[in-house]
Amino acid sequence: MELGVAFQLVDDILDLTGDERMGKARGTDVHEGKMTLPLIHALTLLHGDSRRVLADVLAEFRDDRWDELSDLLEQGDSFGYCRMLIHNHLERALNHLYEFPESEVRDVLEAMTRQVMTRNE
Repeated sequence: MELGVAFQLVDDILDLTGDERMGKARGTDVHEGKMTLPLIHALTLLHGDSRRVLADVLAEFRDDRWDELSDLLEQGDSFGYCRMLIHNHLERALNHLYEFPESEVRDVLEAMTRQVMTRNE
């Protein structure tokens, strides 16, 4: 469960930043109007004009508004917040794994968890 949540949060960030190496094109979720945690976080923390602009960017999103969206997400430290949550979930996932005896299966799950950690960097 912890690994799955972390993986989804990484996916949410990659949707906003894009990473062709990971096979993740930028903006699929935004274009589809999906509210991911980074967007929800920014909408929650930003106030006044910044929040109004973000709401407008999301309601009327076009590719020429990426810089505006990125700036607002940085202003709300939404990427930093999500990275902190990812780290916490991955640490909890590893701690749960270490409760099990050493085995090939545990090693594979640990490797998967560490891969998600690397994907987040």
